[in-house]
Amino acid sequence: MALADLVLEGGGAKLPGLIGAISALSEGPGNYEFQRVAGTSAGAIVGALTAAGASIEFMKQVMLGQDFTEFEDVAPLFRCVPALGQAGGLLLHQGMYRGRALHAFLTDLLADLGVRTWADLRQEDPGSSLPPEQHYKLVVVVSDISRGRVLRLPWDYRDRLGVDPDDQPVADALYASAAIPFFFRPRRLPADPRVVGHRSVLGVDGGLLSRFPVDIFDRTDLLPPRWPTIGVKLSAQETASTGWRPNHNTFQYAVSVMATLINARDSIHINDPEVTARTVFVDTTGYRSTDFDISREQKLNLFDRGAQAGEHFLTGRDGQAGVPRDGRPHPLPSAEK
Repeated sequence: MALADLVLEGGGAKLPGLIGAISALSEGPGNYEFQRVAGTSAGAIVGALTAAGASIEFMKQVMLGQDFTEFEDVAPLFRCVPALGQAGGLLLHQGMYRGRALHAFLTDLLADLGVRTWADLRQEDPGSSLPPEQHYKLVVVVSDISRGRVLRLPWDYRDRLGVDPDDQPVADALYASAAIPFFFRPRRLPADPRVVGHRSVLGVDGGLLSRFPVDIFDRTDLLPPRWPTIGVKLSAQETASTGWRPNHNTFQYAVSVMATLINARDSIHINDPEVTARTVFVDTTGYRSTDFDISREQKLNLFDRGAQAGEHFLTGRDGQAGVPRDGRPHPLPSAEK
């Protein structure tokens, strides 16, 4: 069994692809055991389950058993006319859907695994170069739109929000990271006015500022790595002939602008051969992050695509995989910070 850290890209309803990739990495030739996980949006959710010790079978059953459309919750008054509820939510609360169903789902799911606050995800890691206050199994990326900055929770709770991370519910950070702007209502994260100037900040989808934080666990002290970091990205590997976005009208132009803003930072990483060498690319062509009406068959298709991408990474068919054909771990260029 080989040790590794894991970084998972966000992708909303494309979440099954992440579970499939993890199944291949943990059960395939590499037989990886993940020490820490970082993620954004759907990656944060799957990462939390992984960090909490959930098995692949458990995650797969949750994925198949949960109707994602239940997360599209509007106020009870508008259940018969959801379009009015969506419009009202967007105009009055910054999001079409309340997000209460998603938050409750995350809270209950984590509780079943024995996780409520960040104290439940602390780990003893005397060999780490990270300060003791950052010794956690999970890092969730959230966009603080009140101040226009990235929050890496629980790492930034104390310094940037002035609160004790071990008192904060993990589900709050997960929901904030998954709160697609204008789709779900943002999450108010508590803050100390002496530090922030206000009692809370608005947290939304971490993908706005860092969709794929593949370098989050990289060492900065020039010491040799203890183990590699493996990333999973929910898109095919980009080439010069892929990634074209139509812009024939104002709506398409607006979508293209938002997508460019979200993906620009991480595209720098993906163009780096060392990053490509440690990244599993899951082809999710044909699926959108907001396809919450996804069917059971489509979920299984995404899971299979993820598993195939993970197997491709492990077998080394492209010469850049983390584990060659003999199954022995191959040194990757990233490692624990």
